[in-house]
Amino acid sequence: MERSRNRILLVGVAAVALQGSAAWAQDGAEIDEVVVTAQKRAQAVDDVGLSVQAISAEQAANRGIKDVSDLARLVPGFTATPSPYATPVYTLRGVGLYDSGLASAPSVTVYVDEAPLPFPIMTKAASLDIERVEVLKGPQGTLFGQSSTGGAVNYIAAKPTPDFRAGGQLELNHFGQVDASGFASGPLSETLGARLAVRVVQGGAWQKSTSRDDELGDADLYEGRLLVEWRPAEGTRVRLNVNGFIDRSDPLAPSLLQVQPLNPALLAPGFADSYTAREPNDADWPAGQPRIDNSFWQAAIRAEQDLGDAATLTVLVSKARAELDQDLPFSGTPLPYQNLKDVGYVESFSGEARLSGETGDLNWLVGVSYEDFEADDRIRYDQRLVSNRQPLPFVPPYKDAVTRLTSDGDGWAAFGNLDYRISPSLGLRAGLRYSSSKSSGRGCTFDDQASNELGQLIEVLQTLIDGTAQAVPPGGCLSLDAAGTPSAANLKLDDDNLSWRFGVDWNVSPDILAFANYSRGYKAGIFPNVAGTRVAQYDPAQAERLDAYEVGVKASLLERRLQLNVAGFYYDYKDKQFRGTVLDPLFGKLERELNIPRSEVLGLEAEVTARPMRGLTLTGGFVVLDTKVTRDFETFTSDGVLLNARGSRLPFTPNWQLTGDAAYEWPLRDGLNGFVGAGWTYHSGDNASLRTATVRADEFAIKEYALVDLRAGVEADDGRWRLSAFVRNAGNAYHWNTVFRVIDGYFRYNGQPRTFGLALTLQTP
Repeated sequence: MERSRNRILLVGVAAVALQGSAAWAQDGAEIDEVVVTAQKRAQAVDDVGLSVQAISAEQAANRGIKDVSDLARLVPGFTATPSPYATPVYTLRGVGLYDSGLASAPSVTVYVDEAPLPFPIMTKAASLDIERVEVLKGPQGTLFGQSSTGGAVNYIAAKPTPDFRAGGQLELNHFGQVDASGFASGPLSETLGARLAVRVVQGGAWQKSTSRDDELGDADLYEGRLLVEWRPAEGTRVRLNVNGFIDRSDPLAPSLLQVQPLNPALLAPGFADSYTAREPNDADWPAGQPRIDNSFWQAAIRAEQDLGDAATLTVLVSKARAELDQDLPFSGTPLPYQNLKDVGYVESFSGEARLSGETGDLNWLVGVSYEDFEADDRIRYDQRLVSNRQPLPFVPPYKDAVTRLTSDGDGWAAFGNLDYRISPSLGLRAGLRYSSSKSSGRGCTFDDQASNELGQLIEVLQTLIDGTAQAVPPGGCLSLDAAGTPSAANLKLDDDNLSWRFGVDWNVSPDILAFANYSRGYKAGIFPNVAGTRVAQYDPAQAERLDAYEVGVKASLLERRLQLNVAGFYYDYKDKQFRGTVLDPLFGKLERELNIPRSEVLGLEAEVTARPMRGLTLTGGFVVLDTKVTRDFETFTSDGVLLNARGSRLPFTPNWQLTGDAAYEWPLRDGLNGFVGAGWTYHSGDNASLRTATVRADEFAIKEYALVDLRAGVEADDGRWRLSAFVRNAGNAYHWNTVFRVIDGYFRYNGQPRTFGLALTLQTP
């Protein structure tokens, strides 16, 4: 299978490259030049000696890209994994952190106009009214800071226009969802311009209860952004960006995959007979239980001042806050089994000042940055029906467990970057960033019910351990420390590191750029929010380090009718952060944040854009990954089996990912064009767990899948209106991106089934 897939790819690329250049030149149209700011200065993407994928607003609209998770349809190597806590997990080139803690910094960070959205819960509205998206692959520590060992996603928002413009889109699908968005943009005075964008999404429930006539998945989402741009004098630019969202949508319910009780004698009546999912729509949840009431706002100010012709001073300051109040289904059954209520907030501030310029053949940049955050996350678990609710027969079963993690921290950095042209065909690149950060936290697990069964259990356990017991009142922290005493976990992290990037560019010809880079990136340590019966469970994962080696080629061929980008990379991963399992002699299997001592990622990726004839645009890409744990690392499986993960693939890293799109447009008559298009995505099989030849973890398997999207329509050739019909997941593929275990069973989140609808776009010319 792998060998035949290799042949298909090689033959396909060769066939495109060997088409007759005369025919292409006669019938084709040049591929548009795309300008990006991956190095915090404007450059044509083909001139940047880094792996950067740029996606235009038109490309995003054609493929129905509405949030960060949808980028997996266009970016090979990018995956978005849903979590039981309704926060997404982003992975790029096999680098990601599957941890759904509210304040757990990700490995792939999202930005809007370089202003960070440092926590995934903040990213829902990033795709609103954009000009383009830049996906930067590999460590971005030198220019974008910590928490970007996997890469960075920088959304470029559409800016105020010199003349009045307005537009909107109305999209309807067969599940009854209405998605309406619009913008208005123009000058307010000679020096002041503004742009307002809004989006409202309602309805669209697509999950069907397997036990009753009920649906889940209705959207109730409001997004908005106001951009104000002020140019008071020549060389002075100030931009204010205020944005946010309110999300009261239904959370998705997981589907039950397999029942495997920890204690069959106490398994909830009816749980073993629960329906296991067989169709994409299949799910179940307690009636009236799932609910989300989340909100987010951000205010960012960017000021630029030209200092003559040779330098520019840029200051960027942003403040953001996300609040959540969620009642989430956890079991895929109609029973109130292990459902949770998650209430909390996370607030962040960031500031950066940098000076950049050009001196002869040298482009340079120096700067400093500061950031801080605070968070409070409280999760209540409904334990009434779990089979381990009564660890000791002479102690009443407990009903609830509550965990709370409060944390705060700050950090600063100094950084610089140089690009020097040794000759017209040869350039060198170097960047450094020194970062220092400190954070602290307090973790506590407690029972706030008046009956306090969990507190009673801890008191009995203390007596069994050393013959005495310290009283645990309702609401008191009950995690046991090393001495067996109930206590809160007081946490601290102190990280200092030096990130770098060194690279060389070689213009083989005016149309071919070869490059090589060596980068080092760090991701700061994190605190877990777990149901911690042991204080040690709250121990933080230490900082992780990634050394990345990459070589690549960017080639504009056949008079810019064909663009081919190829890159090979090797990542040496030290202390990868990982949510694992340890075995406690008293409490059994317990979750903890761990560090995998050493692992590696070896990969090859390619992107192709071709315009073989007028009106036809073909794009495609693939990434092949080989990931591996390369040192001894012991953890326990969900069944309590000791696993030495050396040799295991990293979770959520499929061997193969392919994306593609074909779009054709032609004139129907004067002023009217027709268009058709098809997009496809392929993910090879994967696993949500570490596994070896002897410990296969088949319950966590993620099967291979292919998704095909279709579209067709008509539009005015002046761009005033566009009417399209679409089908997403046309083959109705049954697919999922994650599998997880909750005490007595295995569960997964299914991807959306076949969806078809209509979209109408209107705008001023």
